[in-house]
Amino acid sequence: MKCKLVRVMRTHPRDEFPDGIMPIGTIVSDTPDVLLWVRMGIAEPADEECSAQQNQTPEQWQAAKHAYDRVSAGIIPEDYAAFDTGMITGYYPDGSPIPGPNAVAEEEFELESELELELLD
Repeated sequence: MKCKLVRVMRTHPRDEFPDGIMPIGTIVSDTPDVLLWVRMGIAEPADEECSAQQNQTPEQWQAAKHAYDRVSAGIIPEDYAAFDTGMITGYYPDGSPIPGPNAVAEEEFELESELELELLD
C-alpha cells in the first residue's frame, strides 16, 4: 500500500532523507501508517489498494486535511471560525493571534465600530 504526502513530514534521518524531512510529493510505502496518514489528510492514496481501503468520500478527506491544518497550527476551538475565514493563522509565543490574510487592522476595526455607533444614533 502506498501514499503520496501532501504535507512535509519529519522522519528519522536515513539515506533518502538525511535531514529527516520528507517533502511534499514523497511516495511512502514502507510504514504501517500509510492508511492512517491518508485518513488524517497528511497524504493521498498512491495506489489502488490504498484508495480501496481509505473509506472516505472526497469531502471527508478534505475535511480531514482542514482539521489537520487547524491542529498543526495550534488553533483552539474558540478560534476555529477566525482561522477558517483567514482572520488568524496561528499564535505568537505570547498567545496573541497572528493576523491572517483577511485580518482587519485594529484602526480599521475601530473606525468601523465608530461608524456603526454613529449610524445607530
